[in-house]
Amino acid sequence: MDFDVKKNYYDILGVKEDASAEEIKKAFKKAAVKHHPDRWGDKKKFQEMNEAYQVIGDEKKKGQYDAYRKGWYSWFDGQGWFGWFWGGQWGVDFWDFDIGDLMGGIFGGGFGWWSRKKSTQGGEDIQVAIDISFEESYTGVTKKVAYSRMKKVEGADERTCESCNGHGSVVQQIQTPFGVMQSQATCPKCSGSGKIYTKDGKPLANGWLEKMKETLEVKIPAAINAGAYIKFANKGNESSSHHVGDFYIQINVVNSRLYERKSDHLYTKANVSLFDMVLWWEITVDHPEGKLKIKVPKGTQVGDMIKISGKWFGAGWFLSRKGDLYVIPQVDIPKKLSKDQEKLWNELKNKK
Repeated sequence: MDFDVKKNYYDILGVKEDASAEEIKKAFKKAAVKHHPDRWGDKKKFQEMNEAYQVIGDEKKKGQYDAYRKGWYSWFDGQGWFGWFWGGQWGVDFWDFDIGDLMGGIFGGGFGWWSRKKSTQGGEDIQVAIDISFEESYTGVTKKVAYSRMKKVEGADERTCESCNGHGSVVQQIQTPFGVMQSQATCPKCSGSGKIYTKDGKPLANGWLEKMKETLEVKIPAAINAGAYIKFANKGNESSSHHVGDFYIQINVVNSRLYERKSDHLYTKANVSLFDMVLWWEITVDHPEGKLKIKVPKGTQVGDMIKISGKWFGAGWFLSRKGDLYVIPQVDIPKKLSKDQEKLWNELKNKK
């Protein structure tokens, strides 16, 4: 049994005993963000909350925990041999948790600089997000992205752990009213890696890994969609099993006051005068590649959009179609006319 019935895990997470799985998960997520050691939180409190979530956040364990609390444990009230044995009087710690698995399961690797684990033996993936302008999403851009990841300490020596003979776990025996019982626990000397790492004869505090800063030059392609990911294989965290995770960059495109993207089409507004509309003159419009001159087509009405093919989003490769540019005229009605302008308008009016 890997829980302590003397502890009220519901109180630890601040939820009611009839809380749903989603409510328990939200409560732990909130607590983990607040108390996680990587964010300068209370490590002891985080471990306590982690222990609580590992039990009542797991449907099977929660059922066993509730059954013991409402049945056996409440009957003996923790004072009989049952409470004495499971309360830890033998000095046996049955608890073992993995922060990487835990945070990956809750946040999925998408919470700021949190990482997610690919497998129980693989390195952790890292995910970050960067912002680019609308114009950069159209033309493409190169950015330098700085981040930190766990890497092998240079010059570290590795040897098999003598305590567990490289297995990563040790067998403990305890005397109980039922006889001798055995339990398997993570090796305290190597923390489950099965290896001991030293440098210059001194043990390394975090195994063979340390947090190092890196900078990647990222080529963001033209016409990239907002929210898209760019993957760098084997640029994530290394692990004690020598596997390396991947690095993911999420691209956020900042909204533009000039442009709007719909699918692969580009939309922009252009101020035109009433004379431009009537006389079908050329107008100048904004475009990510620079100012464009276009001619107002004959018959354009207020509310119509002017379509220009080729000024697009999209690769335009074989069998793929590039989007179009749509100009939305914003007609500027003059508030005041000169006498000559009034005369000309009246002449036109009279010739209808």
